[in-house]
Amino acid sequence: MKVSKVLAAITLALTSTAFTSQAELVDSAQDWQTFETTNFRVHFTPEYRQWALSSAREMEVVRQLIKDQQGRVLTEKVDAYIIDPYNAANGFALPLSHRPYMALFTTPAQSDSIIANSSGWQQLLVLHEYVHLVHLAQKSRSKWRNSLANWYDLFDASQINGERWVSEGYATLLESKLTGRGRLFNNHVEAIIQQFARQGALPSYKQLNEGDDSFMSGSMAYLVGVRYLQWLEENYGEETLDAVWTRWSAVEQRDFEQAFKGVFPDTAKNLYQRFVAEYTYKAMQHEAQLSACSSEDSRSKLWLDLSGYVSDASLSPQGDYLAIVETQRNDEGKTTKLEVYKTSDNTEAAEKFSKNTKELLADDPQDIADKAPSVFKREVAYTLNQRNNRGIKNPRWLDNDTLVYGASSLADKYSYHQDIFSWHLPSNTIKQLTTSANIRRFDISKNGQFIIAERSRAGYSQLVKVSLDPDSLGEVTAELTAKSLEQVYDFPRLRPTIDGSPSKSFAYVSSSLNNKWQLKVRQLDSAQEKIVPLPENYQFLSFPEWSTDGQLLYFVAGLDSATRLYQYDFSKQTLSAVTSGEQVITWPMIKGDNELLHLAINAQGPDVYQLDLSKANKQVIINTTISSAITNDLAGNIKLAEASTVIDESIGEQSTYGIGPQQGTITLAESIYSASSSMLEVGYKSGDVLSRFDWQVNASQDVFSNIISGASTAIRWQGWPVKLLAHSYLINLKTDQQDSQALALGKTTEKGLFLEARYPYSVETFAVDIFAQVQASSFENSQHVNFSSQSISLGIEQSWSHEQQSWGISQAINAQLIIAQDELAEINGNDGSYNGSNGLVNLSAHIHGFGLGFNYLWAQRSEDAGDILSLGGYSSTLIQEKAHLNKQLSPELAFYRQAANDYQAYQAYLPLGIVEVFYTRHKMAEQAVIDSYGVKGSFSNNFGFTGLTNLAINYGVAQVNPENDSSDTQGWIAFSYKW
Repeated sequence: MKVSKVLAAITLALTSTAFTSQAELVDSAQDWQTFETTNFRVHFTPEYRQWALSSAREMEVVRQLIKDQQGRVLTEKVDAYIIDPYNAANGFALPLSHRPYMALFTTPAQSDSIIANSSGWQQLLVLHEYVHLVHLAQKSRSKWRNSLANWYDLFDASQINGERWVSEGYATLLESKLTGRGRLFNNHVEAIIQQFARQGALPSYKQLNEGDDSFMSGSMAYLVGVRYLQWLEENYGEETLDAVWTRWSAVEQRDFEQAFKGVFPDTAKNLYQRFVAEYTYKAMQHEAQLSACSSEDSRSKLWLDLSGYVSDASLSPQGDYLAIVETQRNDEGKTTKLEVYKTSDNTEAAEKFSKNTKELLADDPQDIADKAPSVFKREVAYTLNQRNNRGIKNPRWLDNDTLVYGASSLADKYSYHQDIFSWHLPSNTIKQLTTSANIRRFDISKNGQFIIAERSRAGYSQLVKVSLDPDSLGEVTAELTAKSLEQVYDFPRLRPTIDGSPSKSFAYVSSSLNNKWQLKVRQLDSAQEKIVPLPENYQFLSFPEWSTDGQLLYFVAGLDSATRLYQYDFSKQTLSAVTSGEQVITWPMIKGDNELLHLAINAQGPDVYQLDLSKANKQVIINTTISSAITNDLAGNIKLAEASTVIDESIGEQSTYGIGPQQGTITLAESIYSASSSMLEVGYKSGDVLSRFDWQVNASQDVFSNIISGASTAIRWQGWPVKLLAHSYLINLKTDQQDSQALALGKTTEKGLFLEARYPYSVETFAVDIFAQVQASSFENSQHVNFSSQSISLGIEQSWSHEQQSWGISQAINAQLIIAQDELAEINGNDGSYNGSNGLVNLSAHIHGFGLGFNYLWAQRSEDAGDILSLGGYSSTLIQEKAHLNKQLSPELAFYRQAANDYQAYQAYLPLGIVEVFYTRHKMAEQAVIDSYGVKGSFSNNFGFTGLTNLAINYGVAQVNPENDSSDTQGWIAFSYKW
């Protein structure tokens, strides 16, 4: 098995699960239940029961449909986990051929999302993720590869064909072909991709698969990939593309390119270039048709030139500020800011440009000066960075000095919620207004006393009224609609009144199962509402916005592969198209009586445009509809049945989750440490996806020099608030045969049993674990030193961080007190008892991309313990660091490099991406100081399939400089399992 394939498997799993680096996706201590049908096991906690059981029925329907459509089926039972860790629409699948599973996030998509065009969120999600499994988890027809995949799941994962555009594009293709909806038939998406094409900005073949930091790059595998695959089917036949998937799992092993080239007349890359040419030609023709419907004067003019991901625009009550959320992606990660621009012209920038131009021409009259930009970038008045990577969404103005916005809050270690916060601009003060409210989009009453909002919780959506009054801040004072799994609400917008009195009604968009989004106006104090007419055959609908007097309602709708701005006049009861569709318009905002600002998407990211409504070429729409009914005419011959949330308990049986579906695998790990030894580790590991109950047995051996060998077991239960771990080990080590200096202890043998109970607790970024440990061990060596010991320790791990993007700080403390009894202490002439402590204090910070961290480590034992502490060595599956309190492991040093009863270390490090530059000073009692410096890196994972969970990777190179001794260079690279 190629190392690159293993790394690709690890990357795939991490991509699927790394929505955040700060929390696992599930709390294994909750009351997990399982509903098992013929072909699926659906796992859920009680609040998701209705969603879960409804999805189980949908899974069986989808499975049969895919079998009919493709003639392919999974023979393994699929595990599906129903979760909602981020209060956001998402999901993923892990297509292991023998242990396939998927996670479905219950929060539905919003109206402006590229996944909003569906017959129902649950149906779309189940279909898309199950297609991934059927497409990518087909068992190899090679008997030996299939058998190895069954026993060794890292090998199984390495066989997954990793072309992202193929996997995502094909799942997106089937989601559309089988429903007549989906991203292929989303005219908002089509308008965006055509805009990219007109700019010559469709991704290259390499970008289609790998992506980069450019705008919407991560979405192109779905959005362009599906259109390319459709083009292949239309030009070469569905059976030709289907043959690629059959060739993928053949006895003769092929990657995607080999499978593709064997049945198509050219490579996928070359045919993609032809597709781009044809698609661009079609897009240019469409642009010509749209442009013919409008004049230059009637079109929007550039108002603010931006780049990157830009959204959630909002004008201040007096119109003098524009708040807008901007997100940039670069090598350092993703940064999100809420920028507040002055809406006045930037005269200072214009004057500076004019001055520089005059000076340029004065110095060189023959030079040609830069052409002035069509609009000078407006001045930024205020900036708010997202905090702790929680995002910023939907800013709305409370008054001219205060913005209210949405961001994620962390209720506990495993659960993010969307809450609302206020930002007082002059004082730069942030205040959290709700707690675990699950509020997404909202609007604020004119008097600032309440908001109306869409609340999405456990898959249910509803409109609620939330108090902003200080005496009842954050309380839900009214449920404007009942919570529903069938109905999704979005974009509530309170209707202004002519005389400035409190609003009595509001607009919103909503969708129900098997229906398109509708625009409605509803009374605040009753269920009375009006459906706003829309253009016949519309599909996309979002972004409602009122005129200042509440008589006109603007919104964006999609029709015929384009999106347009529309206006509904309540006094005349007429619907008009305000734009002709040349631009992909989002987020309209009224600025004055005849001015409207809006975003328009292009290949560099949205910009802000200004539309003069008095000059707009408005077209009255005669053919309108108030019906949201959809058809599946665009679907293929095989169509998925209508979406529903029906619960049919007869198709399965519910039971407690218990230890979960145990999935076992062979484990292989290798460590190479130049200072000490190498170690090959072979084992068997079993566990469930929640890591509720897992265990591992392991044998370790230095196969090159026979310096170290041993065996270990580990077993863990995490189904209670208190987490339990047991670990036993046997270690044989020839200290004098290591590759670097060590104490002359000869051959040593250690045996031990380690038990731990741990209770974790967290609030936002503050986390604390309280733990107790018990250990019994014995030691002997070839010099006839023989003793046993027992210890009890109590400890605490605490961490906290605060992240402001441009700067951030974090700290951590790990401290434990130890009481022990040991025969070595008896040899030293006392009763054999001693005490001590171990600890670590960490402080790190970064500013403008430059980071710096410091560690102080200590281990101290009372004098009657003797020289029981040792310095040097490395952790592995066999040597779990927490189970060896008297070993101060340091990978650049050999085991037992020094021994004493008092150890201190001072470390400084500079983080540089996947590595850090470090300096460490080791001080072991009165012995010689050892300095080491170099680069190192590490990674550990706690979520995923069995072979990936607990996987730890360490690597580094260090220069070791002992006091009064020669220096040397040491390096290491290691794969192991960390418990």
